[in-house]
Amino acid sequence: MDDSPSDIVYGQRGALPVPRNVVPGDLSTEPESGEQYMLRVRMEAASIPNVVVANNRHQLLLTSNPEKLPLVGTSPASHCLPLNSVAQPSGEWLSDFERYFAQQRRHFRAALAATNIAANPDVPGISQAKEWRTYCYNISDGNCQMLATLAHIDQPMTMRLLKWMTTWLSKDQLRRVEAIWLWYLLLSLDSLLDHEDTHALRELCRALLRIRSIVATSFFQERGEEIASLNILVAAVTRGYRQRDLE
Repeated sequence: MDDSPSDIVYGQRGALPVPRNVVPGDLSTEPESGEQYMLRVRMEAASIPNVVVANNRHQLLLTSNPEKLPLVGTSPASHCLPLNSVAQPSGEWLSDFERYFAQQRRHFRAALAATNIAANPDVPGISQAKEWRTYCYNISDGNCQMLATLAHIDQPMTMRLLKWMTTWLSKDQLRRVEAIWLWYLLLSLDSLLDHEDTHALRELCRALLRIRSIVATSFFQERGEEIASLNILVAAVTRGYRQRDLE
């Protein structure tokens, strides 16, 4: 992932970094990687008018058929408001992403293993949730510091941090720093998870789906990349950790 201070085309950093050497490719075919998908979303968002009239969400809710409300235990995706073509990844893209995520996990875990760990890293203690929140949201050295932090902590702490991050998410927005932390945390996890850890991943996925549902109903130009980031993180759970019933 690119740690450059700004995007070469759009002049601003996105919710997830996109390497400068990524090209859009043939737009009539499925994206070959998550970065290419995000680049295409950014290009499409740039072509949207600055002012877009969104559907009246309140009216949509009023006209909903009560008999179609979801039953307890159904997939959270089943009661999200309809998503447009950009907000809803295709089955082909999800299949390609599954292979892409497996490859990225191998590369990232190799990078963690090769990272030099300081003798006394300046990170909060294992039970200091408040201090960890301050640390994560105010990190000063970008991706390098995140990598060093994740190389230092063990799997139980990685999962604990992911659970905390889930509770820190807002109801209607995914911040850039949250997207990057969640992406790195998901890449850091072991592939074999117990029941409790799997439940935590599913809770994260549900939270991301709820945010995506809200963001997609007001799909303004500046939020296209946020939806792309949400799609990537949701797919990391559903495809990377075999929780496809949440799609």
